[in-house]
Amino acid sequence: MPIQYINDEGGKPAFVVIPYAEFLRGDSRVVRESEASSSDSLLDTDGWFVRLPHGGPGARIDLRQFVDAWQRRGTIWMLAINKRRQAYEKFTGDALNGLDAIIRRCFLPKDSPYQNTMQATTAVVDALVETGIFSRTVESMPGYYRPVQCIRINEERAAEFLRDHGGPEVPLDIHHFVLPV
Repeated sequence: MPIQYINDEGGKPAFVVIPYAEFLRGDSRVVRESEASSSDSLLDTDGWFVRLPHGGPGARIDLRQFVDAWQRRGTIWMLAINKRRQAYEKFTGDALNGLDAIIRRCFLPKDSPYQNTMQATTAVVDALVETGIFSRTVESMPGYYRPVQCIRINEERAAEFLRDHGGPEVPLDIHHFVLPV
């Protein structure tokens, strides 16, 4: 029987479930060995999806859709991360085109009870950076009174990713991805 992990709200392991026989033997070696193979990353092993730990069951960013939308949009080379603990409808102006608002708008179902829950958590941004397609930066951006945390796309790596993984089965509407403000 394999060891199971139960994660907390942030996607980090909170509990380990081991076979009862291992527990009775007091063999913690099993847990120590399995820790080396566990990962805190939200990026799946194929590198196609980033799990959204606060988006509900099965919520994830399809990286093929996400990268393809950035590429087709052309002029968008960075986004403010703009993570906020607020209702989606309170995003206005440039904030509608921040990473958190885009994830809520494009990667959660319209009727999701998680639309008003912050999605661009540190762990989600870490997983995006882990792909090698995105990097963190702090930039001055229109609509913000001070420099803000952003993610920037590496256009060469993005093109490589789409070439290697194929385009998305269902492309995102780029007018839904980035809204006119």
